[in-house]
Amino acid sequence: MGINYIFFPPQPPKPKTADEVSNKEGSEKVKPNESSTDTKSEIKKPTTESTKLNPVKPEDVKTFSLKTDSFLVHFSSLGGRITEYYIKDHKEPDGSEFVIAKDPKFEIEFDGKTEKAVELTRGQGFDFNIIEDKDTIPFSAYNLVNFSSSYNAETKTVIFEAPSLDGKFLIQKKFQFFPSENYFKFHLSLKNRSAETINISPSKSDVYFRSFSSLGPVLKKKEDFNDRDNAHYFRYYYLDGSFKDHVDGTSTQGFFDNLFGSNDGKDTRYEIKKGSNDKVDFVGTGSRYFIGVIDPLNDNPSGVLLDNRKGNETGVLLVYDNWKLGPGEEVNLDYAAYVGVRELDGTAFRDSKLDPKINKDSVFAGLSDSLDKSFNQGITTPLRNGIVWILKKIYLVIPNYGWAIVIFAILFKLAFYPLNKKQAESMKKMQELSPQIKLINEKYADDPKLKQEKTVELYKKNGTNPMAGCLPMLIQIPIFIALYTAFSDTVDLWNSPFLWIKDLSEPDTVYTTPKLAFIGALGINILPLIMVATQVVQSRMTTVSTDPNQKMMMYMMPVIMLYFFWSMPAGVTMYWTMQNILSIAQQVYTNKFGKSEDKKPTNNGPEPANKASTVARPGFRNQNKKKK
Repeated sequence: MGINYIFFPPQPPKPKTADEVSNKEGSEKVKPNESSTDTKSEIKKPTTESTKLNPVKPEDVKTFSLKTDSFLVHFSSLGGRITEYYIKDHKEPDGSEFVIAKDPKFEIEFDGKTEKAVELTRGQGFDFNIIEDKDTIPFSAYNLVNFSSSYNAETKTVIFEAPSLDGKFLIQKKFQFFPSENYFKFHLSLKNRSAETINISPSKSDVYFRSFSSLGPVLKKKEDFNDRDNAHYFRYYYLDGSFKDHVDGTSTQGFFDNLFGSNDGKDTRYEIKKGSNDKVDFVGTGSRYFIGVIDPLNDNPSGVLLDNRKGNETGVLLVYDNWKLGPGEEVNLDYAAYVGVRELDGTAFRDSKLDPKINKDSVFAGLSDSLDKSFNQGITTPLRNGIVWILKKIYLVIPNYGWAIVIFAILFKLAFYPLNKKQAESMKKMQELSPQIKLINEKYADDPKLKQEKTVELYKKNGTNPMAGCLPMLIQIPIFIALYTAFSDTVDLWNSPFLWIKDLSEPDTVYTTPKLAFIGALGINILPLIMVATQVVQSRMTTVSTDPNQKMMMYMMPVIMLYFFWSMPAGVTMYWTMQNILSIAQQVYTNKFGKSEDKKPTNNGPEPANKASTVARPGFRNQNKKKK
């Protein structure tokens, strides 16, 4: 922040030219209280006037409804697009129930029946249309075209056809769904109807294809979003063998992209990235629990187009180089599309005949082997998947994810019992040496170097390593990271109640204060307070240092942890609290029943651990005559 303020201060507004002033006067005025994140004024949305299209009468628009085992989909001939896409409660291949719509507010009417389903389209739909002018992004002029349409209920196939805006080529779009799959097939055909060679883009530049917009669901108002909420919505692409992702609504431009005015004079609203070797493998959008990904099965695009405008919900567009079609020539593009949960199980094929790894003649032949990267769950994904698998198995026995987390915490503690036992014993040994360390600190208070040497010497003679208590924690750090992603982004915890907790995927807020000065409304959460209390108890039991700075840290750390955990999902906080409680119980047991094998250095050989007063090394003052 300091570097940006000092070296890259905001530039003063440039004087407007006469053309700019006249354009502004002719455009819609922005109200003073409008949010700066509203980018609609920057977007040149196509209209029937700008595209020279006749307005479509509502009665001429046809709609279709399609239902699979897992999804509910609405189509419209206006734009030849998906207008609504729902994921519903369904059975998994192993026979278990996948319940996504636990809250009554997710009940919808679909084809005259009440269904429990969650919308993923955010009310914006999925376009699957080409865009010839990037200045109209995210809108396609073809969204205003009323396509001729047909629906085959037996094959679950919807076909849309329409001439191009200039009438020179024909567009055909085909959506094909499969009853038990989370994938669907999309086919795009462009055929030259003229007797001359044509360019798909009238400007003879790149052509853009937009599939998914930002993915849902969005469960609160945008103005109520915090940084954690914003981070849950992202877009991504896999280009030249490298996976990249960016948070929705933000620019893809980094610090070094703007260094020393390198972008001066450039239009940074959009960014085109093109591949050199592998080109584009797949692109998509994601939310906390779901992803939408489109994978070109043939004729891979040359690059991707990214919208950098603030507040964008555009997704990632595919970029095709200048297309030329000779008379009667046709281009056919096939895509595999996946919409579903961010879990490896979700991307598995239910029907082996459709699995390209098993059947080379599958309609999904050419599907990328790297789709699992789109889950965006970090390098600990294998560990995270194992934890989720265990949670689900526990849930089958005890159908409550709160108790499943408690049982998992106990199992995890038992699995690492040898390491935790060593840690507890190390803490006990350090506590037994505490009186002698205190004497060393007092005697050599003015000589830090000698004090350190004497302390290390004491540790060596007693076979104690102060770092031994840290080693078990270091080994478990990757597992803790995997646990965080497992408990934060697992859809099964969404809307799962436990005791007073209404939703294990959200903080356990029991009361929200009125808006306060500077901080706004504050939610009162119980679990973080319990967690901090157990952290303080655990710290007092395991901290043996007489260093006042370290003692201060002992009391400051729980406060820092309270800040970290205050807005974390209740499932994460509950797991950490359980670990604290189990660690306290183990330390109490070790202190009471554990055997000490410490050897206390004296002139006459080893002494019992509880006779610190008889150490009497040369130069030490005998301050313990009254101790029994």
